[in-house]
Order: sequence, then C-alpha cells, then structure tokens
Amino acid sequence: MKQWVKSALKLLTAAVVSVALLFGMSRITDMVLSRQHQEEARTALDGRLSMEQLEELDTGESESVQRAYRARDAAGGVSGYAIQMQVRGYGGPMTVWVALTADGHRFLGLRVTEQQETENLGSRVTESAFADQFAGRAAPIYLDGYTGIDTAATSPEDSGAAEPWKNGTYRAEKTGYDQGYRAFVEITVTDGRITAVNWDAEKQDSDLTKKQESENGTYIMTEDGLRWHEQAAVMEAALMETQDPAKLIYDQDNGKTDAYAGVSIDISDFVRLSAQALEQAKNGENVGEQEPEKESDNDVDAVSGATVSSKAVVKAANLAYEFVQKLTNGAA
Repeated sequence: MKQWVKSALKLLTAAVVSVALLFGMSRITDMVLSRQHQEEARTALDGRLSMEQLEELDTGESESVQRAYRARDAAGGVSGYAIQMQVRGYGGPMTVWVALTADGHRFLGLRVTEQQETENLGSRVTESAFADQFAGRAAPIYLDGYTGIDTAATSPEDSGAAEPWKNGTYRAEKTGYDQGYRAFVEITVTDGRITAVNWDAEKQDSDLTKKQESENGTYIMTEDGLRWHEQAAVMEAALMETQDPAKLIYDQDNGKTDAYAGVSIDISDFVRLSAQALEQAKNGENVGEQEPEKESDNDVDAVSGATVSSKAVVKAANLAYEFVQKLTNGAA
C-alpha cells in the first residue's frame, strides 16, 4: 500500500475517533448538567413534592419557563410538576421554583432561589413567612386582585353578553386601607354606556377623600406635574372614551402607564375596581358600599413595603400554573 494511502487512512481514523470522543464527551456533559438541574429542583422543592423520578418537559417558546419536570413517586405515579420560572423583580431577574399538583390546579409549594431585590425589603420574598402562603392554595393565586396573567374582564359589548349594562350608578371599593386610604370607583351608566366616572379614595379616620385633599393642597405627591386629582381625571376620561377598563393600557407588574399624558400614579386599582363596578352593571345591581370580602382560598399577602417583588413571585407562580394547564390540555 502506498505511503500516502496509509497516511490518509491514519488521518481519517484519527478524525473519526476525535468526532466520536467529542460526541461522547458532549453526551456525558449533557447527562451531568441534566443531573445537576434535577438535583437543583429537588433541593429547591424538598419536602413539597415527591420526586423519585423527574421527566424533563419541553418548555416550548416560553420566555419565563426555564425548566419543567413531571415528577413521579416511588410507585411511578405522577405526583405533580416542578417548574423553574424566571421573572422580572424590582431589582432584576428573579428565579422561582414552583411545585403544582398532578392536575395542575393547586400549588404544593414555592421557593425563590435567586433574586436581586432590596435587602430586608424585597429580599424577604425568600423567607418562609411569604413563600409558605402558596402551599395548598388553589390556582391561580391572587395578590390584591393581581395575577400577572391575562385575566382582564371585557365589557358586555365585547364579550357578547346577552344583556348590556343597565342604567344606574355602581360602586366598587377595595377591601382594606393601603397607606391610610381605601380606593373606590363609582361609574354611572346611561343608555348602556359609561357617562360618568369617579375615582377616589376614603381617608382612614377622616371625612376627607384623597381627591379633596389633592384639590385643597394637603395631599401632595410632587411639586412637578399633575396633582393626584388631575391624574385621576385623565383616567376617568380615558375610561369614558374606551368604555372598557380592559382596554386601558398599563404595565400589570407595577401599575404604571406611559399611554396617558401626565399620569405617573399606579392605576391598577382603578382598572380592577372599574371592572368590578361594571360587573354589577350587567345585572343592574347597585350594591352601594361593599362589605369587605373575606380572604379567599387563593389570596396571598405581599411582603410589607415590597409589593413589586411580591407581585413578581405571584406572576411566576401563575405563569407556571398556566404552563401546566396548557401541557395537560395538550397545548404545550
């Protein structure tokens, strides 16, 4: 055999061996990483979910779902799901592990493993006092009406409801005081359309409302820009124009909006309470001043002074729930 043929064969053999080694090393690396990720899930959700076996699931095109596992117990039965989520907190990206039941309708537990929140404020979402609230709660979870997923109500006209809004004035209010004020919205419907809106807040232990204080100068947010009552008026006009709180544009994570000139306040209460008032209008039921609702099975409390961080965790939990629901319905 000619020398050049022998050399070529040697080079070809070396190349084949190199490719095989590289492929083998890649497989080994993938296996090691897979085991590390599974161990991370077990560590994060220890005691919350039986994970004798973990079956990795395709996360699809989700930007929030980082990893997902179907968990099985020692007998091989499905015990639930372990989902690693990444959401935006107040200080930056936040990693949250969420455990859900086999049917995906109830949370088994939750743990924040990575966060960049403010020390002793937002960082407290890692503490068991906050995270333990999720265990055993029905999904989706709520924090003062917030879910982080698209649950916005539509108006009767858009939803195809059989009955339009009935004439009358309807009021919805928050169940408790926030920083000394309890927000409420009053909506007047005439001939099936919103013709007047009043967004205000009762002040605790006072006969004055936030709007009255803003008008007389005793409630001042900033020396620059529109005052509170002026910003409220902008949103009231926006609702009368759109005739639908679900069409108001704002960031559901922090309640802020860039869509309405001069508005810098959190408008999430306004949107939510407007939708509640219009629910009354469907039946013509003016309930007037509502009694505070009892805490439901799926309500949690925010960490004091860290609402944005708390909402980020709620969003992570509910997006994990949404992913499992799509999965179990064959859509993921």
